[in-house]
Amino acid sequence: MGLSASQARFLQLTARQSNVEYQAQQISFERLQLANKMTDAANLYQDRTSNRKYTFTYRNGEGTQTVDLTYKNYLNFMNKQQEGLKSSQEKYYLVSSSGQKIVVTNQEEMDKMIADDSSLSEKNFMIVGEDLQNTDSFRNALESGTYFFATLNKDDDGNVSFETSSIENLGGGAISDVYDVADDKEAQSEYDATMAKIQKLDKSLEMELDRLETERNAIQTEIDSVSKVISNNIETSFKTFS
Repeated sequence: MGLSASQARFLQLTARQSNVEYQAQQISFERLQLANKMTDAANLYQDRTSNRKYTFTYRNGEGTQTVDLTYKNYLNFMNKQQEGLKSSQEKYYLVSSSGQKIVVTNQEEMDKMIADDSSLSEKNFMIVGEDLQNTDSFRNALESGTYFFATLNKDDDGNVSFETSSIENLGGGAISDVYDVADDKEAQSEYDATMAKIQKLDKSLEMELDRLETERNAIQTEIDSVSKVISNNIETSFKTFS
């Protein structure tokens, strides 16, 4: 192979090698992105399987029943701890952080409470809209102290006030902070499917990276060979002119 041909071949090989190395860098970057996706999937799975909720246990006349402590269940079940519960002083109400206002989501709820106990007309109400219908919002409001549960007190002079109660223990019922396992199976299934997809793609990229490494080594071997030919040609040329 002449000097010109060797030089052309050398340039061709180095160009191929650069292209192979670029492809390898791209694949390495893709695998790094996949690793990040695996971390995200693991974090999402951890969040979904470690989320918590409040439950409320109350007496229903035949025994006890436990329900999720949502705003709807607070209205439906919290004040049904025992049969014949009629006195407003035995009932629990959701009140503002100052303890001065009864919290409701709409006018209809307020009217019903006043209809059940006319003394509540002496109290202020705070209509907060439908946000508390969201379970997470309701839980956050209780945890942050935005709202409390309270019982209604009436003194001998007929004055009405609220006495706030601990969220952990409400009279004949009890609130518990437990893991919410309702979506754990779904979270596990989605996590397994995501990880299997990512691992399959990563394996494919790994195989392609191995192929490129083999090709790069072969090119490097040929580059070394051509370089030796060029070096020999140059050496021979100098000997000729000397």
